[in-house]
Amino acid sequence: MTLYLHIGRGKSGSSTIQSLATTHVDYMERAGFSCPLSVKGLPNHGRLAAALNAIDSDRATIRKFRKDLAQAASRNVFVSAEALHSLKRDGIARLRRFTRDRDVQILFYVRDYPSWIPSMYAQPTKHGRNLQDIDSFVRGGRRNLSVVARLDRWAEAFGWEAMRIRPLDASILVGGTLIADLLHALGVAEPPPEVARENESPHWMTLEIVRALAIAATTSAIGSVGPRSLKGIVRLCEACMDPATPRRTPYLTRAQWLDAAELYRRDMEALGQRVGMMFPVALPEPPEREFLPDFDAVPRDVCATILDRLDDPRFSSPIDSAASILLRDLLSTKSPRQAPTRKRGLLALGLSMLSRAGVARKRTV
Repeated sequence: MTLYLHIGRGKSGSSTIQSLATTHVDYMERAGFSCPLSVKGLPNHGRLAAALNAIDSDRATIRKFRKDLAQAASRNVFVSAEALHSLKRDGIARLRRFTRDRDVQILFYVRDYPSWIPSMYAQPTKHGRNLQDIDSFVRGGRRNLSVVARLDRWAEAFGWEAMRIRPLDASILVGGTLIADLLHALGVAEPPPEVARENESPHWMTLEIVRALAIAATTSAIGSVGPRSLKGIVRLCEACMDPATPRRTPYLTRAQWLDAAELYRRDMEALGQRVGMMFPVALPEPPEREFLPDFDAVPRDVCATILDRLDDPRFSSPIDSAASILLRDLLSTKSPRQAPTRKRGLLALGLSMLSRAGVARKRTV
């Protein structure tokens, strides 16, 4: 039986694909597939990639992966992890040894680079892990833009005949959609289920508010905003966005876009030659970027709306007091309404931190 390995690319529909192993597990079982979960019960086998790269770091994950394959000896197996795309040669060689008794098919989806870059920027930004603006982000990530070298490593171990590569282009995807194409690759004839899109990027204004908040936190008493508070802040900001305003804005300059588009064209032509296909490479050119997307570009009335709802229990409950004070202080710098001054906001933040420290000391006594 066949092991189907979906290895990415990240921010190219991977979360949506992985939902097949959880939300639609009955459908996959009827189609004859085993979709094992990770040690942590997740459909994303990112830990497997890390364990393959450093075999002594997580032997439990390796043991479970090999056990899952053995228990599904008479069934096809589907495993997905976008982190597998970045495996080193030694890690790929280990995986090849572990799967030598099975036919292996490698599935990979490529998103055009000009649209992939803003999506990759959004992922760490919404989690408070990126402090760079898009221009700095583009400069720092240019060397990791191409997918060809990493796919070449996989082909060295498994052969190009085992590689199924497709661009996220409706004109070449079977059925015109990602899920329909994936199921076709798996040999599933049953009509595809309704699969909701997962892990979509927030509104660009939400991203820039979160990034500005993360920057402010680095110079504050809290240092960083916790994941639960960030999730609540993203939800609050999204609820305050006017549906009439575009959720997306051009993040790339024309020069950045042209550079990424040209590299994408060259890469897809090279990959097409390797797998014996001709991939579409023409991309519609966007308008020139009119402004750098950052907090300064967020309208004052949007900041005021968020401030008005910050104390609404529907949104405020997951946001801790320190993060709430910091967000209020940040938004107040742009709000047309009278709001606490930065000095007052920082004083309140300091008092909040002292209060939390006092509670912590009492618990340890």
